[in-house]
Amino acid sequence: MLAPSSEQPHTYDICFFLPGRSAFHRLAFGVALSKDTIAWTQDGRTSEARLSNIVAVHLSSAGQRVIVDRCAITFSDKTVLTVVNSDPGGYRESERAAVYRAFVQDLHARLASGAHGTIRFTAGWTLWRYRTMLVVAFVAVVASVVGGTAAYLMLRDLRGVAIVIFGVIACWRLERLTQANAPRDYTPDRLPVELTA
Repeated sequence: MLAPSSEQPHTYDICFFLPGRSAFHRLAFGVALSKDTIAWTQDGRTSEARLSNIVAVHLSSAGQRVIVDRCAITFSDKTVLTVVNSDPGGYRESERAAVYRAFVQDLHARLASGAHGTIRFTAGWTLWRYRTMLVVAFVAVVASVVGGTAAYLMLRDLRGVAIVIFGVIACWRLERLTQANAPRDYTPDRLPVELTA
């Protein structure tokens, strides 16, 4: 397991953002977990919150140009700290992905070992987004197969075969991302592995 003992304090070199961040700002990084607190520094200001003030943890993957995993931590004052597995520019990075995975495991170990039974642990997208993406994946695969096959059979154009192949691969990846983000609850001792890879 990548995560350290839940009793030991640890600082993770991972990126995060808070609500209201401009889309053009680089992400801040550095989150520290101790036995009872979580702390982060943004714009030279350090903030700290007690783990007992966490009311919800939500795991998901953002399906933009780069797939970035997210862990949104909501506190009782409605502050949401969103930790991501990307670099400060928002692009996925394998080293930071490993650190992110260790952070998520450590956070959940600390929450599971404490008396934090009121925390809601959820994963995935909203139900409407999940269903919409399944429909989009289905329509896209049908369109690429029908369109590519028609181009090949009617026009004798080999690009039709490429449309079918690349269309099916793209739709398969979209369907996998969508299935990983099926809306559900989980417990801190049973993390959804597909959202922490």
